[in-house]
Amino acid sequence: MPITFSAIPACAETQPFAQCHGVDLSQDLSPHDIETIRDGLLKHGVLVFRDQGAMTPRDEVAFNQAFGWHDPKGAHLFGFGAPTTEHRVSGGAQLPEWPEVSVLGNVKLDDYHGIRNTQLKPVLGFTNAAWHADGLHDMFDGLPEMTTMFNPVGWQTQGGGATYFTSGVRAVERMDSDLVRELSRCSVAYARCPNDDEPDEARRVVPSASWMVEEGTRRIGFAADSDDVAAGLRDFALRLEHAYDGGRHRCIRVHPITGEASLYITPGRSVYLVDVETGAMRHDVDETIDLLARALRPSAGREIRYEHQWREGDFVAWLNTLVLHSASDASEIDGPRLMHRVRLSTPKTRWVDGRYLSL
Repeated sequence: MPITFSAIPACAETQPFAQCHGVDLSQDLSPHDIETIRDGLLKHGVLVFRDQGAMTPRDEVAFNQAFGWHDPKGAHLFGFGAPTTEHRVSGGAQLPEWPEVSVLGNVKLDDYHGIRNTQLKPVLGFTNAAWHADGLHDMFDGLPEMTTMFNPVGWQTQGGGATYFTSGVRAVERMDSDLVRELSRCSVAYARCPNDDEPDEARRVVPSASWMVEEGTRRIGFAADSDDVAAGLRDFALRLEHAYDGGRHRCIRVHPITGEASLYITPGRSVYLVDVETGAMRHDVDETIDLLARALRPSAGREIRYEHQWREGDFVAWLNTLVLHSASDASEIDGPRLMHRVRLSTPKTRWVDGRYLSL
């Protein structure tokens, strides 16, 4: 049976995303299968594979490695620290035997692929993180090309828990031409934070989750309590110096294979915009908030974005370089939720002898 693609009905008029048919991802992929799926990912940005309930963690990792976008040295697993079988207070965990696979959700796990006595807690959502591309806010180099998520059989929420997607390519097409020209000249200077290369907690300058409004496009501050909207905002504002020694990445990235320009931003952790050639500041903190919201807002609304409603056996793959995504708010989840996620680093280009050539 050949592999085919079809538009996702819920967003066929607004997004290039597709469903992929005719493949069992629990089986080894042939070279032809890999080439076909790679072409589909580059064309559509997001691929939805239904009824993949037979997949194992090994299969999830194998899929992420099949296309050669990962760092073969195995660095940067993008998890929640070293794999462990012990209790975690909140957040997610990694599978001890397959540390490339993170588990997310709201359930307590015991004897799950080696995880014991571990309470999961959703920590990010549409209000307190919103639109992003994985790695942008906390990495210098080696950012993941692809992310996958899997809803295992036996774990089905009664409602909520959707993941939102919007095409960065279509976002550029929707933007005013003057804004495209300006953002093409800019990189975002992101807030300094601990990361895989520099885990020192002293780097953490942002005190809590971002608070996002206007369909997740505009940051108005940082939450006093991410679980309680009524708690309001912290008395904290980002300043220019908070981006010192943080990541810097272009606002609009041209994909080296497709040649498409794509909006490539994480507004919740942006500080200011710099000139891509000189490194000089072009827009201060407030101007940056306004410009990024203006760029993203036409592509973020409910009538435009794709809201993937998860069901058992769903496996979804997307290219971070062509697509922005967001979790929905944890408060909307009805019932138990458990998801697997894999996002592998690409090879670094500026890491030499334990340090970066430039930041």
